[in-house]
Amino acid sequence: MPRTCAIEKCKYKSRSICPCCNKNLCHNHLKEHDDLNNPQLNPLINQFNILDEQLKSSNTDKLIGDCRQKLLQWRDNCHKMINQLYEQKIHELDQRCLQKLDEQRTQLNLIRSKMTELIRQQENNQKHIDSTTLTIRHIHEEIKAIENTHLQLDIRPLTIDDSFIFIEEFEPNKCNLVNLTTPYRTIDCSGEWGPVLVSNNRYLLIDRHPNLCLINQKFEIIKQCPWKFDFIRDMCWSSTLNCFIVITRSREIYLVNEKTLATELIQTIEEQDWSSCTCSDTSFYLTARREGTNIYEFNLLSSFTLIKRWKPPHSCKQYEVILNTAYKNKTLALVISHCSTSIVHFELRSSITLDRLWSIELNISHRIGQPLIRCSSLKCDEWLVVDNNTSQLFHIRKDGQIKSVYPCNPSPWNAVMFGSNLLAIRTKNSVNFHKL
Repeated sequence: MPRTCAIEKCKYKSRSICPCCNKNLCHNHLKEHDDLNNPQLNPLINQFNILDEQLKSSNTDKLIGDCRQKLLQWRDNCHKMINQLYEQKIHELDQRCLQKLDEQRTQLNLIRSKMTELIRQQENNQKHIDSTTLTIRHIHEEIKAIENTHLQLDIRPLTIDDSFIFIEEFEPNKCNLVNLTTPYRTIDCSGEWGPVLVSNNRYLLIDRHPNLCLINQKFEIIKQCPWKFDFIRDMCWSSTLNCFIVITRSREIYLVNEKTLATELIQTIEEQDWSSCTCSDTSFYLTARREGTNIYEFNLLSSFTLIKRWKPPHSCKQYEVILNTAYKNKTLALVISHCSTSIVHFELRSSITLDRLWSIELNISHRIGQPLIRCSSLKCDEWLVVDNNTSQLFHIRKDGQIKSVYPCNPSPWNAVMFGSNLLAIRTKNSVNFHKL
């Protein structure tokens, strides 16, 4: 038997079930329900259309960001390393052949000189002739042996592990210092010298007196080498030179090989009381901690020739001191202290023109004799300022606003990103690794 409309006092037969309320309704009441629901549905349709357009406008370049550029840079660096090894081995092949030929050429020249002298002095006798003949025969045999000798190469295949490059998703808002709790890993550095450490994402280099130590991403010390020079004030990594750069208290600057930790003194830079350094792809920046600090820019591609010396008021004001520097994506970050008030502010500059992009006061101070306030780059063009004096970490957004201020115990000396999601914090007695 047909059902009647579910609306009270309606006597009409139901025509269908309303999809919204799931009731049996007659034709008129079903239309009323539709008229009531349509105005509520229209905004939802508009929202749907907006989301649909937003999805259509999304493109892979926006999602990938600078990852493609980083892969291209990695590929170029690998090609550069392969070409360097190729040129080195070609040179070794040439040198080995030339050395053998030069030895025989030297002996022949000696015999020629001896024969010329004997002829000139008319002292040639059978004994001299026999001796010279024997020597010539010996050289002939050696040359023949060289011609019959072939060099052989034992070339191992180049093995590239897929794990060299790890792709992960990252949300900028999740990069927050409040996530720092118990360290993920810790390396003991008790009783050591200084606060310096530097990362090239593959390895972390730390000053673990009396050694320099190279740590891999498994937190293993894979290489250590005695540091025979003076106190290290700062270190940075150059992807262009594929080595670390170290500045010392004795005004010397060294290149440190990534694989062997072998050192090479840079002799083309004048000696000054250098205190901070950082690198771009083409330039090496140095500052000396003094009132009215100058910023020196050197060319990495031409043996550290001086490109420019930035003086006050372009580097900083005459009554200010630059405490620390860091480079990222064509920008130069500066920690600057006022000489009279000791108030510290943090600035971001163009690394090309040194124009100020923004500046922020940190509500902290620095006086002579206190540990340096240091800075380093984080993900998404954000920055970290490390103040040992107040035991605080300042997380600064790319627009120059403070994202968070995090009290740190034990007090931090320095901190750098290690890989894509680890923050290495250097304290008096350890290096603590935190996952972000």
